[in-house]
Amino acid sequence: MISILGAGAIGQLLAHKLTEASIDCQFIIRDQSNYEDKWLINTLDSSETRSIATSQVSDTDTLSLIAVCVKSPQLHEALASIKHRLDDNSQLILFQNGMGHELIAQQFVPETNIFFASNTHGAFKNSAHSITYAGKGSVQIGSLNSSPKPYWLADFKSASLNVEWSNSIETTLLKKLLINSVINPLAAIYQCKNGDLLADKYQPRLLALINENSQFAKSMQLDFATSLKQIIFEVLEKTADNYNSMLQDVQNNQPTEINSINGYLLDLMTRHEFNASHNWRLWSDFHISYPPLKTQGIAKAKTFDQLQYSITQNAGTERPFTGTYNQHHDTGDYLCACCDSVLFDDKGKFDSGCGWPSFDKAINNKAIAYRDDISHGMHRTEILCAQCGSHLGHVFDDGPTETGVRYCVNSASLDFIRQE
Repeated sequence: MISILGAGAIGQLLAHKLTEASIDCQFIIRDQSNYEDKWLINTLDSSETRSIATSQVSDTDTLSLIAVCVKSPQLHEALASIKHRLDDNSQLILFQNGMGHELIAQQFVPETNIFFASNTHGAFKNSAHSITYAGKGSVQIGSLNSSPKPYWLADFKSASLNVEWSNSIETTLLKKLLINSVINPLAAIYQCKNGDLLADKYQPRLLALINENSQFAKSMQLDFATSLKQIIFEVLEKTADNYNSMLQDVQNNQPTEINSINGYLLDLMTRHEFNASHNWRLWSDFHISYPPLKTQGIAKAKTFDQLQYSITQNAGTERPFTGTYNQHHDTGDYLCACCDSVLFDDKGKFDSGCGWPSFDKAINNKAIAYRDDISHGMHRTEILCAQCGSHLGHVFDDGPTETGVRYCVNSASLDFIRQE
């Protein structure tokens, strides 16, 4: 029995194709009352309704093989919900976009029982029990641990999904990562279909990102490095009419896969000391457009006094030498006052004499978002909390330390947690 965790577009497509091939499968669901017995799949030529079995999360029988089709932000919660149904022999096939999901999966099953699937089939969800199969592709399945082909591979290959075993699944996932990291956030920022990115007005930024990713692939000695531009253009043409999943998520106010796609890539580039200026700017611009904790940040800001609200939400500025943290030298972390995300620590703080708390580096490069500011007749770089979008201050390149950077931050934008 193949269990499918996640009844989204890909989960439903998988269930339809396995059922069509007479392979036993079932959805793992939270509440039986929310699901019907009939599931509809539409193609360009036909529509078919199938009966697909369901099993509730709360059931107690052990699950031997689970195709995990939830999106990456829901992965930990989804696996935790069936933890009581897993044992040391349970195997997972992870269908998430992006990379790094093994770190979550290892909390629930042995590392050798984790497999990865790279899917290029196109499908979108019409309703809770209906999908449209929009384009045929393929599925490559493999392991990061040089595991032999599993016994269940034959079942997947018997379904009409063009399934193949990959001995180099990490390279396959990296290629998809370098493609998605360009297309998905760009289309989300510009609120457009994938194919619209081929327009002249988007070409400079598109090509800059493709070139940077190609150079990184070359530095990693990946065999597709020289053809990455062609591959990305082919994907854009093939999916020209698609609104990609990241754009759909932001339009539906759902968590996106930005961390597992672009976040993972930036961490990888940082570890390899690769200059990723265009990718960092893309990360920043995406978080300015769609800060994931914006709602929480605004809600907390509504409890502030007028000055603190004006500073954090309307880019105001406190008077110099008046802030709580200007002359503050305790050991600990400086947090965003609106969402509690860690932004700086005491190791990066220094006295610049400017009258506002100053830091020569952020706690990490993902913590801060940057935006051009031409107000008051000046050209400056505004800094914002990347998680909630609250205004922090500005950053300048006149820092006296080895970083050469001075983050000039309003005390009103910060909270502090002391470390003993």
